[in-house]
Amino acid sequence: MLRVHCARRERGPRPVQETTVSAARSASFRSSEGLRRLAERIAGPRLARLLAHPLAQAFGRFLSVGVVGLATDASIFSVLDRAHMAPELSRALSLLAATGVTWTLNRCVTFGASGRKPLGEALRYALVAVLAQGFSYGVFLTLVYSAPALPRLVDLLVGASLAAFAGFAGHTFFAFAPARAPVLRSRSVP
Repeated sequence: MLRVHCARRERGPRPVQETTVSAARSASFRSSEGLRRLAERIAGPRLARLLAHPLAQAFGRFLSVGVVGLATDASIFSVLDRAHMAPELSRALSLLAATGVTWTLNRCVTFGASGRKPLGEALRYALVAVLAQGFSYGVFLTLVYSAPALPRLVDLLVGASLAAFAGFAGHTFFAFAPARAPVLRSRSVP
């Protein structure tokens, strides 16, 4: 059985105990109001409103998890590349390790549990990851062979950056999309 050890992130606002509601609202308002004002000063009110959108915040968390996954990917790739393993194999192994790390973190930090069994969710995540990382891998190989003067780590970073948008969309709307309740249809007996 597949288990994920993390505090599960619930969808929607977290419940607050009755005794601390006013204190929590006050603290939340102060911190979000201060951030909103700072964002408006730096980027303008339109961009500040855009950055406050839940989807933009989820994308920010997704990118943060992606940085951890990228660090895992790049570290393992670098070690294997220095050991003179073929770049095709070392990249594939580093992607596999990074996928395991990012699924766990995205489930805990970015999207929360979808309501599916962890194995089913992991398989949906793997499908999206294979497609996004396949694109990343294709970009990587294209750059390795078409621009051999570029450092291989740069090739890796370009591919991963381009694949981030496709991965976020797939994980948001497929892998971690809330499970639908089964539709029960009754048979009409004549």
